[in-house]
Amino acid sequence: MIETSQLHTLIAVAQAKSFSKAADVLGVTQSAISQSVKNLESKLDVKIFKRSGKSVVLTAEGEKLYTLAFNFIEKMEQTLEELRGDKNEMQGKVRIGTLTGIGKTWLAKEVVWHAKENPDLQLSVRMGHQEDLLLDFEANKLDILILPEDDLPLQGEREFFLEEKSTLVFPHSMKDEFFLKKLTLESLETIPTVLFEQNDHLFMKWCRSKFKSLPKKLNVRFSVNSHGHMLQAVSEGLGIAVVPNHVLNRSYFKDKVLTLGDEFEVPSGKLFIVYHKESENLVRIKNTIDRLLSHRDTFKI
Repeated sequence: MIETSQLHTLIAVAQAKSFSKAADVLGVTQSAISQSVKNLESKLDVKIFKRSGKSVVLTAEGEKLYTLAFNFIEKMEQTLEELRGDKNEMQGKVRIGTLTGIGKTWLAKEVVWHAKENPDLQLSVRMGHQEDLLLDFEANKLDILILPEDDLPLQGEREFFLEEKSTLVFPHSMKDEFFLKKLTLESLETIPTVLFEQNDHLFMKWCRSKFKSLPKKLNVRFSVNSHGHMLQAVSEGLGIAVVPNHVLNRSYFKDKVLTLGDEFEVPSGKLFIVYHKESENLVRIKNTIDRLLSHRDTFKI
């Protein structure tokens, strides 16, 4: 295998047209230059230099190798300089992934402002399912994740972001019903209910938080694995539901359903920012994370 030092030697000799002058340029002995060239010619089984009077010049094969070596070294030095700059400057790529609800509600807007303030950054936001996001993070296709605690990858550094809340919503048609002021676990079992799925973990977590217990049965009127469509169902009078606050706050149906107020909001899970250990010293990553953390109070949960 050809070593980078051999390419440097080749370039120095070709430009100086002398082994001794190339040795002075590289700060090594002439014998080291001669040995490096000899080893390179042996590896390639071609003659790279030939004598021309008091000078050494490239052979036809050497000309081809010189062009390749010069372009390679130049490109490598440019890349290394970019990497050194990327580490200490607000430039380069920052790729962020999160769930669709969080992305649409808050993250995408924050990243737009971050991009405007840092014109040398190349920012991207990926919204999707946690399984796909985790695969991309593990494959180093994402630099930062914002995910619920239960969905975090095994690898990576994490920063607590905030705690989500969920709330009970009900249709305007139920506004005057008794459960608004006298809601109990027993009465909850009789009220038509809209669930995310048959084992709606948010609904159950809400019940456990408010009543310290779970209902023995439910009057399930409708189920759909979409909080947006759950809100639509509630607005149409199909029943009550428990949804994340951030979904409710961005929903078209926000003003078409009612809530029981702050008293009936419950914590539904913690969100974390996750990033790769090896990127924690990159200024663009650190500053982006700091920006997200400092603006988390604008995330309506």
